[in-house]
Amino acid sequence: MDQLKIYIDRLKNGESLKIEEVLSPDFLEIHEDDLVFKDPVRLTGEAYLSNDHLIIHLNIDTTALLPCNICNTPVQIPISVKNIYLTQPLEEIKGAIYDVGNEVRESILIQTPLFAECRNGNCPERENLKNFLNSDHPNSSKDKDIVHFPFSDLDK
Repeated sequence: MDQLKIYIDRLKNGESLKIEEVLSPDFLEIHEDDLVFKDPVRLTGEAYLSNDHLIIHLNIDTTALLPCNICNTPVQIPISVKNIYLTQPLEEIKGAIYDVGNEVRESILIQTPLFAECRNGNCPERENLKNFLNSDHPNSSKDKDIVHFPFSDLDK
């Protein structure tokens, strides 16, 4: 994708490249049932050279669609990655063209939560789960003062 390529020769003599892109989420190449990116990916920032390194400063915004952990309703989760600084030695950039797509993809995926709950953590189905929760769990209120030592009789 050409929007994610930075041409090094255009940054010579102290020039900087202003980055303002709205990209289709297709470049993320996510083909999961439980993780969908439908909204565009917005990139803003700049790229410039500093001595023998390419420096890229980015802000990334998009939205992920995840199922609610309780009711499986799709939940839109905003993904916002601010002030990323990427550096790449110029000697490692082949052909004087650097594709920042992999770093953008990784940054988005790292910030995407593994779990989501609808209605900002107040899923209406949560009340129905109380019947299935284990009230005999050792951490429940009635067993709070009882301490279990499962290995206490090993020395006997």
